[in-house]
Amino acid sequence: MTVEEALALFPDPENFEDQLDEHLFGYKQFFLTKPILTATFKSRLIEIFKINGAAKVLRIDFEDLEPFKWPNIEFSPSVETSVLQYFEWIAAQKLKIAQSRTPKRLIHEVSVMLNIHRTFCSMWVCEYEDDKDVLLSKPMDEVDFMQSIKRCCAQGISTFEDFKRANLSEEPMLLKEMKRLSLQHKKEQEWMSAMQS
Repeated sequence: MTVEEALALFPDPENFEDQLDEHLFGYKQFFLTKPILTATFKSRLIEIFKINGAAKVLRIDFEDLEPFKWPNIEFSPSVETSVLQYFEWIAAQKLKIAQSRTPKRLIHEVSVMLNIHRTFCSMWVCEYEDDKDVLLSKPMDEVDFMQSIKRCCAQGISTFEDFKRANLSEEPMLLKEMKRLSLQHKKEQEWMSAMQS
């Protein structure tokens, strides 16, 4: 990145912190409000890397006081517990994203959230006959999702294998969400393969 390109992002280096906050605010809003989709989130992360690069070019130094931590993501075999863990961990990550003050911290916290989401999606992978009606960007409402899971658990359907084998004709929205999570994982695998080739 050239000095001119860096100055386009930070035209007033004397007020760097205000400009940085302004840049990061828009990205934070995106990550906090949009459905988690790896491809769109990664494209935003690339833009944040540019902001970090511009700061380096302008010799503006900022440090993250806390070390970066990669949590151990291990979901329960119980679907009900796993869904609760997922909501809890995503909420915690969103709080960390909102509190991020530097590009590196924001990149790290979003990457952790993507890892949690990726792991959660992988647990739902199954071959479905029809997933044409599934929109990746339309997740099921969290409350409805949890209520559907609880209704199934009350009928003895409790593990991921149980859910994949069950006849969920009475829970069409849950079935659609299962298809969406499975399809999202498959699309991500295709995307990762395309990136490596």
